[in-house]
Amino acid sequence: MRWTVIGCSGSFPGPANACSSYLVEHDGFRLLIDIGNGALGALQNFCDPRDVDAVVVSHLHGDHWLDLVPLAYARPHHPDGRVPPSLPVLLPDPQPLYVLTGKDAAALRPVFDVRPIVDGEVGPFSVTFIPTVHPVNTYAMRIRVGGISIGYTADTAWSDRLAPFFSGVDLLVAEATFPARENGPPGLHLTAVEAAELANRSGAGRLLLTHIPPWLDPQVQYADAVATFTGRVDLARPGWSVRLD
Repeated sequence: MRWTVIGCSGSFPGPANACSSYLVEHDGFRLLIDIGNGALGALQNFCDPRDVDAVVVSHLHGDHWLDLVPLAYARPHHPDGRVPPSLPVLLPDPQPLYVLTGKDAAALRPVFDVRPIVDGEVGPFSVTFIPTVHPVNTYAMRIRVGGISIGYTADTAWSDRLAPFFSGVDLLVAEATFPARENGPPGLHLTAVEAAELANRSGAGRLLLTHIPPWLDPQVQYADAVATFTGRVDLARPGWSVRLD
């Protein structure tokens, strides 16, 4: 299983970094996790958007899903005439998608096969979900193929439920939106120290810090995590990729 960062900027795009989007690949299947502002453009550095096989949207904040709207136009209208099959899209609530595309469920069905967030198989992947602590319905997820698993926090404040859910993951992709030396608003996001502590408590093999806003210094977030997590820490950046076997 390969995990590739398409975009990882927290809350709004950076000058060279789209908002949250990650490509997960196995045996030729491409699963896109989140597709925030700017992600559709960045995705084209890695594959034709028509070659994505499924999308999972963690929650309906713009930095995690808004480029799903232009994707609805990019897939069926290429001048070469190749139109892919309807794309499975799992998301918490389809109504905002219908509003912003200007299409109801029936009109959108040839392009997107819209589905609810439920545990199950997505291509070769087994995907399970757990609600997080965030102002809108948000789902962390665990993606597994065989004996390999990746955990993704999506957006969340600290929750004691997360460590058992992520127990033993090979890679934990954890948001680190707030600086450790600042008391951010409650119920929103993790600090890098909290992300690292979550990795410790879950027994994660390694930690990837993501969702760092452009106004923060990623190296400070990295240093905070390294001082806390006992395993390997990496900073997400566009194009960062790892293969887990």
